[in-house]
Amino acid sequence: MKRILFVDDEPDMLNGLKRMLRARRGTWTMVFVASAEEALSAMSVDPFDVVVTDMKMPGMNGVELLEHIRAHHPRTGRLVLSGQIDTDAYGRSVSVSHHVLTKPCDRETLRRTIDRMCGPHTLLAETVEIDEQ
Repeated sequence: MKRILFVDDEPDMLNGLKRMLRARRGTWTMVFVASAEEALSAMSVDPFDVVVTDMKMPGMNGVELLEHIRAHHPRTGRLVLSGQIDTDAYGRSVSVSHHVLTKPCDRETLRRTIDRMCGPHTLLAETVEIDEQ
């Protein structure tokens, strides 16, 4: 079973993701955390196949989190799911992620993106795909 970590400082967003992706419980082990620090703690216990993170968070932001993951867990897929990306943050997010999705994101787009990132024949390269809705 693939392990997916969701990181967002907004509890309503995490709860929405839990509800939206409930049907994937048989395919993915999903962990939801409210900060980058919690994400790093969870990853130190057991690595994840994909990390889905917001960009703007207090303390460590999404770029800093993904930089750390890239350095220490290079085989982990890095996906940005954010509604507030200014031009500067957008450029930085592209440099550390494999894929960028904007909020709101529909269930099927998110599901397909994660499935593709952790598919059996996927080798994550240092390239990024961007879906703007």
